[in-house]
Amino acid sequence: MYNVLIVDDEPMICDGVAMALRGADMEIGEIYIAHNGYEALDYIRLERIDLLITDIQMEHMTGLELIETIFAEHATIPVVVLSAHGEFNYAQKAIRLGVKEYLVKPVVPSELVRIAGALIQERNSQLRDQSEAAFRQKYSLAALPANYDQILTEMTSEGLREAELAAVLAHWGRRLRGPYFAMLVIKLEIVSSGFLGNAIDLRDRNLLRYAARNVVEETLEGWSPLVFACSNQHIAVVLQYEQDESDASDRLNERMMIARIVHGNLLQYLNMANAVGMSRVKEGAASWPELSREAHEALSWSRVHPEHAVFAIEDVERLSRNPAINGNQDRLNAAAVPDTHAVIQHAKQYIEAHYRRKGLKLQEIADAVYVTPNYLSFLFKKSMGCNLWDYVTRLRMEEAKRLLQSTDMRRYEVSDYVGYDSPEHFGKLFKKFFGVNPTDVK
Repeated sequence: MYNVLIVDDEPMICDGVAMALRGADMEIGEIYIAHNGYEALDYIRLERIDLLITDIQMEHMTGLELIETIFAEHATIPVVVLSAHGEFNYAQKAIRLGVKEYLVKPVVPSELVRIAGALIQERNSQLRDQSEAAFRQKYSLAALPANYDQILTEMTSEGLREAELAAVLAHWGRRLRGPYFAMLVIKLEIVSSGFLGNAIDLRDRNLLRYAARNVVEETLEGWSPLVFACSNQHIAVVLQYEQDESDASDRLNERMMIARIVHGNLLQYLNMANAVGMSRVKEGAASWPELSREAHEALSWSRVHPEHAVFAIEDVERLSRNPAINGNQDRLNAAAVPDTHAVIQHAKQYIEAHYRRKGLKLQEIADAVYVTPNYLSFLFKKSMGCNLWDYVTRLRMEEAKRLLQSTDMRRYEVSDYVGYDSPEHFGKLFKKFFGVNPTDVK
């Protein structure tokens, strides 16, 4: 059974979409309804959501802001946008954020049902059910010339003039866009990959390398990637941008989302364990050697945290500046490990001081402790044994229970005090957490 979350500030639209889905021949379990982005985030953080259907224009948090936040925390949830805005810029940004479908209101119910069914089916289909022949046919790719990888690998280590690089790429039908670039380096665990259960021989390894390249290229098609093998175990990806996006936190989150989707698709389609290191954005092709160094440095953290998957150079740099960390510690590649306990303690202090604020975001908590949201989420769960948002919710619920038992505050006053706009939504979360309604506790 599949759970669907519908987000719209117009109750009639929510009810109409829910009615269409319930009347369809789909294995729908729960349909959750949220009337703003904050309520939607609560559901996503507490429930298993298999499909998100959201409006774009909403008060407090727009649909695009909601989608950005979701993909920073749960990159694999398929999203359908319902919007009264048919303008190209809305649709373009939504698609860049990973939205599967963009439908302009009024929406035909049968079309919505068709799309929802297809996305749910796509989310749960796995290559595990495919035969060896189908698997080989899907990923039997013609290799690019061997010197394509060699030339780009040399570019990342030695550098080339931009005009020379553009000419080389044009020879193979590739285009140098830029002028801003970022780099991902992906370490592949080839020998334990695949769904066939057989030993991975040399032919299979080569096949899986081509398959991995194909998965990465298809995943990143919208970002004009240059994908090449920089070793037998590593794939490098150069992302190209027309505008400088190096300073915006939402752009950092977008690159983090890209890396997480690449990681997830390699796992889903090839059963291939992998880790991803991510550089910052820099200007000019001459910056590629520096981007490569940053991406490899970030990737080196996988030796310390093998259970984690995506690493950003920003975490290395921010932790080195973090006043919570011993200033004498060197970077990870100098065999020193950051004081993650201090990071978590500072994150807890920040959360405990701000958990009642409406619209509290993972990004601002991460900024307060000088790490990326992705790395903070990983560290928090590893250290505390629970999801960061479970911790926030627990603080809110425990404070709400205390206020209900010890003060004369009404339910709506308590709801507002602990960070919820809607008393009804607060009541649902309270009952889920404690098993009783707020009025019963009162």
